[in-house]
Amino acid sequence: MDKLEYEANVKNRLLDPTLDVKNQRTEFRINDDGSGKVVLSSMRLVGLGVFAANDVSYLVAGAGGVIKNIYLYDGNQVLDQCIEANGWLAFTNYLSFNDENASKDKWLMRHNMGYMVDGISPQDDKLTGAAAPRSDNLYRDAMGTIPTTESIVNNAYLDLARVLPLLSSVDALPLAVFKNLRLVIEYDNQQDKLIDKNNQTTTSARPILSFDEVIDEQEKAAITKNFKGASWDSIEHDRISAPAIADGGVADVRPTQTVNANVKNFRGKYLRKIVVSKQVTDPTVSNEGGANVSPMGGYSSATCINEKLNFKINGAPKLPNSMDKPNKRLGLLSDAWGVANAYPLNADFGNVVGAAAAPAAPTGPRDYFILGQFNGTSRATQVGLQDYFGLEIEDEVKDMELNFERQGEGAAAAASGNKRYNSQLHLHMWGLCKKSIMVSGDRYSVSYM
Repeated sequence: MDKLEYEANVKNRLLDPTLDVKNQRTEFRINDDGSGKVVLSSMRLVGLGVFAANDVSYLVAGAGGVIKNIYLYDGNQVLDQCIEANGWLAFTNYLSFNDENASKDKWLMRHNMGYMVDGISPQDDKLTGAAAPRSDNLYRDAMGTIPTTESIVNNAYLDLARVLPLLSSVDALPLAVFKNLRLVIEYDNQQDKLIDKNNQTTTSARPILSFDEVIDEQEKAAITKNFKGASWDSIEHDRISAPAIADGGVADVRPTQTVNANVKNFRGKYLRKIVVSKQVTDPTVSNEGGANVSPMGGYSSATCINEKLNFKINGAPKLPNSMDKPNKRLGLLSDAWGVANAYPLNADFGNVVGAAAAPAAPTGPRDYFILGQFNGTSRATQVGLQDYFGLEIEDEVKDMELNFERQGEGAAAAASGNKRYNSQLHLHMWGLCKKSIMVSGDRYSVSYM
């Protein structure tokens, strides 16, 4: 059955939702009609996203930011799922080469990842003051504008294997085995996870499910007969919170916070690798207290002051020394997850000095002019908010503990611009766990390995 999707015995189908409740839920159903129907695993969503007024754009998760949770069922049996799918998409958009993000995925997913160098020349190309004749900014642009009415124009294409890895492990799903396939999408309405303004109302667009069906009778029978099951790396999620740190109002007096929390959702599973996103919950960090939302929006993963991270797996620390430096974290992340589309200062410490909306003389200790502005937000909103922690585990988890330590900023947050250091954090974790389907006759079982 090699390359069935390119042969004449395969027909593409476009399926409207069986149920579509705006901003809440969409469901598609593909039922067995007794004909031995076989669906290829190359399922994708077309026209995914939202519609809104006044020329707004998507953030780092792209139009996929609308998906909070997504499930693939057979009847009431969950085959595969992705919880907090928009956060997972924001992270996996980061796991790509810059040219691929800037030239291909940006257009398909409508996200703002991928950067270019934007040259800026002073007036008449003359040296003025401390400014060089030419300087370059790393520039990130917003990809198109969201439709103002329900439309597939400027909305996204999503390969469902990105959030449902089962679809990568099989060539086809025979409906003689999975008699009532259901794809269920639950939507997220948090504005700073969707669009680059927080003062607009969004409405989920009705997506279309595109899939390929085998129409040759002999081919269908052969696929059904030979389908014995599958194994894959399922995307599992858990979350813990680091409480807000009280601001003592004294500069350079930094209270230490330590969080040692049990992580329960990976127990009883073989965990291959994991990533942690340190999401700032204070909306003024992503929104700057106004309408503009920073490029990372609600998907921030903040660099904290003197932070340390480690996991204990089955009672033993996974790392001999807790991870304590941004570049070490980036190196460990790349070892575990592959290439990362990082930019200068993505895991640095941020403040407002030298980061005004308009270029100014470099008199302060911090200058962010290497970064281009995004949608009117200050350059400071791009600094230190893309700092993930990821590592390989490769162990069966019986007990798991996350150890996290950071320091708050003692100066008054309103004066220092360092609210991110004292904000409550949601520590989102996504891990890849081994999962399988075993088929026996006309029955099957789904289990973790």
